[in-house]
Amino acid sequence: MRFRLFERRPPRVKPRRSTRKDADETSLDPASQELATDSAADIDTDDLPPLEPPKEYFEEAEPAPSTADESDEDSEQSLPSGERTQNRGQLSLSRFESTMSVAERRRLRRLQKASQEGDLPPVVVPRNAPIRIYVSTRWFSALITAILVLVLILFLTNQAFFIREISVGGSRYLSPPEIFQRSGLANMHIFWVDPAEVEAHLKLDPTIADAQVIVGWPPSMVQIVITEREPALIWEQAGQRVWVDVRGRIMQMREDLPNLVRVVVERPSKTPSRTTCPLQGMDDVLGPGSCIDPDTVAGALQFKALYPNVTEIVYDPVKGLGYHDGRNWMLWFGNGNDIETKMAVYDRITEEFYVKKNVQFVEIDVSNPDLPVFSFVPGRNEP
Repeated sequence: MRFRLFERRPPRVKPRRSTRKDADETSLDPASQELATDSAADIDTDDLPPLEPPKEYFEEAEPAPSTADESDEDSEQSLPSGERTQNRGQLSLSRFESTMSVAERRRLRRLQKASQEGDLPPVVVPRNAPIRIYVSTRWFSALITAILVLVLILFLTNQAFFIREISVGGSRYLSPPEIFQRSGLANMHIFWVDPAEVEAHLKLDPTIADAQVIVGWPPSMVQIVITEREPALIWEQAGQRVWVDVRGRIMQMREDLPNLVRVVVERPSKTPSRTTCPLQGMDDVLGPGSCIDPDTVAGALQFKALYPNVTEIVYDPVKGLGYHDGRNWMLWFGNGNDIETKMAVYDRITEEFYVKKNVQFVEIDVSNPDLPVFSFVPGRNEP
């Protein structure tokens, strides 16, 4: 189907049959007819300008009630030619409409009225016109929502997002399976992991000083970097050895470290200790939650620093820390307070009595350096 907008030709006007009255009015004498024929012959049709559509074709004609137009047009046809010419001058017709037939003017004004009321007739679409598909925004939103729900279900049910193993860094004494067990992450979904909660749970372990939990994506979904507490000494009580750090925390002994001094409870007490660690020095096994007095730990470490060859120190709940001197007596020095002063008093006593007078001691107690106490072997060079 072809459409021509600007090549529309003026409508053909059918010749009206002449009546006797018109023939009388339009009849010319022979001389006038001959003059009109000569004038028409002198006109050259090639010099005429091409026929163009008037500007009013692009302008919108003024809407007018259809009933009035039709009545005007009907009355116009019923009038004689002279009266019709006079009435046309009074109608509001454009120059382009004046060249149209009555039927075409009716059709044009009906289209104008329909366009104003929004009730246009069906539009003819060419066969080769591109096909346009219109999608509703509601259907598009529903599709996006369905896709998101499917992705969420995939994340929640896929076994790849359940924690089966972790990556561990910074461990020295603890093995990765032990850290994994203590973290509580076994078979947990990656979406439910709270790094802060896991870190706080790991720090409850006395062996772990600090922990950092990093949550990612498969395959290395969870990474844990820990800082372990270093053991300061070995504490032996009730036949069991444990590690003790510088703050007195009890840790499980995982291997024998020969560079650590060992403190042995020689005479277990029957009553709880008056310190902040009630199980210290008793005949009970030390476990998680137990502790050793930090002053006692400091005294053992200071004594080890003064005498590096010492490998074992004893502990008495009443007298404190002691040492089996190789000269067959017992030294008690309490705790680590003023350890250098206590050792100076001890050296002075052994110099005066053992070296100079060959006195054999049973034990020497310098827990109070201002008032030392010592005893001798009976009958052996008493002073």
